[in-house]
Amino acid sequence: MTQGAASYAAVLLSLGITPEAVTETETVFSACPELTEILDSPVVSPEEKTAVIDKLFPAEIQSFLKVVCQNGQINSIPMIVSEYRSLERQQKQCAYAVLEYVTPLTETQLAAMKRFVCARTGKPDAEIQLRQNPELLGGFVLKIGDETVDKSMRRAVKEMRKRMIRR
Repeated sequence: MTQGAASYAAVLLSLGITPEAVTETETVFSACPELTEILDSPVVSPEEKTAVIDKLFPAEIQSFLKVVCQNGQINSIPMIVSEYRSLERQQKQCAYAVLEYVTPLTETQLAAMKRFVCARTGKPDAEIQLRQNPELLGGFVLKIGDETVDKSMRRAVKEMRKRMIRR
C-alpha cells in the first residue's frame, strides 16, 4: 500500500461518500479495465476525462475521481478502495477475514464463523469475504490478518502423506 493511496482513502472516508458509491465505482473499473488506461492517458484531454467520469460514476464520488485523475493517480483506485474499506472497518470496529470453502456455507455456519472471528479478534462485528476454492477438497481455510486456520481436506491429506512417508 502506498502512502498516496492511504491518504486518498482517508480523504474518501472523510468525505462521507457512501460505501455503495465506492462499491459501484469499483465495479465500473473492474468491468472495464481499459477505463484506467483511458483516464491515465496523456492523449485524452482533461475535458474528455471529466465527461467520462460524469457519465459512468455516481455523482457523489465524481469530484473525488476527477482530483485523483488530475493528480495522475487513477491507476491507484484499487489500492485506494482497499485501504478505504480497511479504514471503514476500523471506524466501525469490524474485523475482516477471508474464508475459502468448497461448498457454500449455510446461514448458521456463516454466523458461527462470524462469532469465531469476533472472538479471535475481540471486535464486536466481522466482515467475511467468501471465496470458493474447490482445490481444498473439503473443509475450509480462514485467514484473519496474519493468522490462518486451515481445516481443509487438502491439508489433512498432506499431513497423512507425511506420516505415511515417515513410517
